[in-house]
Amino acid sequence: MKSIGEFIEKRLRLKVNSTKSAVAQPSERHFLGFTLKYDATDGLAVITLSRRSRSRLASRITELTPRNFGNSISECVNEVNQYFTGWMGFFRICSGNVKSLLRSHDAHTRRRLRAIHLKHWKRRRFIYRQLIKLGVKREMARMVFARKRKLWALSHCMAVDRGLNNKYFTGIGLLSLSDLWDKWNPVNVVIASGQQLLPFE
Repeated sequence: MKSIGEFIEKRLRLKVNSTKSAVAQPSERHFLGFTLKYDATDGLAVITLSRRSRSRLASRITELTPRNFGNSISECVNEVNQYFTGWMGFFRICSGNVKSLLRSHDAHTRRRLRAIHLKHWKRRRFIYRQLIKLGVKREMARMVFARKRKLWALSHCMAVDRGLNNKYFTGIGLLSLSDLWDKWNPVNVVIASGQQLLPFE
């Protein structure tokens, strides 16, 4: 570390940020939002999200979908879509092991949008009528009256999940991180390292 630091600063005349520099395994470090791991079973190098990037993604989704969102749901969806598109434009080189994480964030985003819908609809009787319009059977829609649950808990009950389902959100234009990864993920990318090729899935 000392030798390389001196070379960079004295020979290359560049500044080394000591707070961001360390001698460590690649899997323990944050490289521009990524973490690199080596899979000894198949010899593949895996690109995944760093802990910091995972945390920032979750925080940003929460910021974009506040339960007191005052504008229309379409405006909220547009803001989410802009962020998802830009985010995936940078992180699309991640390996396939991030798919489960992306699907989890997609599901959480939809639940937060359901909570915004319920907040806009306000009264449970109006929520009941709206769910029926969305194709939910009356018996199931009555679930909104069954318990005096708060809107966040209500946003994940079966009736609301059925009415404001994945197809509904696709219909109003909501993008999916996992679908964007499928669309943009490069195929058969290899990185040359000396004489060795490290394929990325």
